Amino acid sequence: MVMVNGKKETGVVGETILDFLKKREAPIENIVVEQNGKIIHRADFDTTKISENDKLELISFVGGG
Repeated sequence: MVMVNGKKETGVVGETILDFLKKREAPIENIVVEQNGKIIHRADFDTTKISENDKLELISFVGGG
């Protein structure tokens, strides 16, 4: 089981961060991903895999005025 923003997520173990975000149609250029307390650099999204018991935090930036 993986926790994403405090909610249980199944079926994602073994995916890369990039694949996970693409499946969610997340705005990759405007998102920060923290995995187990460590910020993952965008350049590493395609090589960083999600493991059992990971805790992910997804933070999106929204512009406005």
